[in-house]
Amino acid sequence: MTGLLHKSAPMRDATADGSGCQVCGGEVHPYRKGWLFRCGACGVLSSSLDIAIPSEESEAGIDEAAREQGLATLRRDNNALLLDRLAALAPAGGRLLDVGSGPGFLLAQAAAAGFAAEGIEPDANVHPDQAGGAKVRRGFFPQVLEPGERFDVIVFNDVLEHIPDLAGALAASFERLTPGGILCLNCPDKRGLFFRTAAALDRLGVQGPYARLWQRGLPSPHVWYFTPGLLDRAAGRAGFAPVGRQRLATIALKGLWSRIRLVRSTPLVLALASYAFSVMIFPLLRLTPSDASASFYRRP
Repeated sequence: MTGLLHKSAPMRDATADGSGCQVCGGEVHPYRKGWLFRCGACGVLSSSLDIAIPSEESEAGIDEAAREQGLATLRRDNNALLLDRLAALAPAGGRLLDVGSGPGFLLAQAAAAGFAAEGIEPDANVHPDQAGGAKVRRGFFPQVLEPGERFDVIVFNDVLEHIPDLAGALAASFERLTPGGILCLNCPDKRGLFFRTAAALDRLGVQGPYARLWQRGLPSPHVWYFTPGLLDRAAGRAGFAPVGRQRLATIALKGLWSRIRLVRSTPLVLALASYAFSVMIFPLLRLTPSDASASFYRRP
């Protein structure tokens, strides 16, 4: 399913560049497509899809109103789970930074939960109209932060998978957290039912669902597909210690059609098929691996 389209300024390619896999240091090889790569050691998937986040408002392939409407219920429900975990891990009233804050769903909920919340948002086509008045800076993490700024919590809520320089983003998070601070990474999980189904269809020649999950052709496509275990390895290389994990919902029926239709170029037939499949399997989703989970880490 579609995630938020935000990322940090690219500092290093996600694919093989001679420096090895950013998760484990292994060798990265082409995998099935010209834009897709796989680490032979840990299995993380990465892409070389073009990234073009607009710095000025412009016509885009995303219907932002449909995206906001389509994701509102799912985001608020999942954010409540994230914030319950963060409240148990971080100091009351702590300073929280939401990287790629989008419309601001998490910011408003975090402020209501007692955090001093603020966000960073690079996409000029996305407006923080749901942020509840929280401060949102335009630009990329960590460049827009003031020298020496520190936070008690940093959240990448469906954002880290859009950042080519995974190692750089995690290192910057470590540097910008207070000692004992918490990093929250909510990322799509390649073990999930939707991803596995799309990958199987792609092998059979039905490429649309797989390309959609990678958000191919959009301003900020996915450049990574992780598992929680792979996130643990990447975060561990940056100095973090794991402190928890939270299963999240993949879809909500309310707003589902708007979410599917937010990409203006999606053929109606594909949209109808995606909607029908999602509704059909919705009762079974609790029994299958989720396509979304959040991992929590502490800076020692």
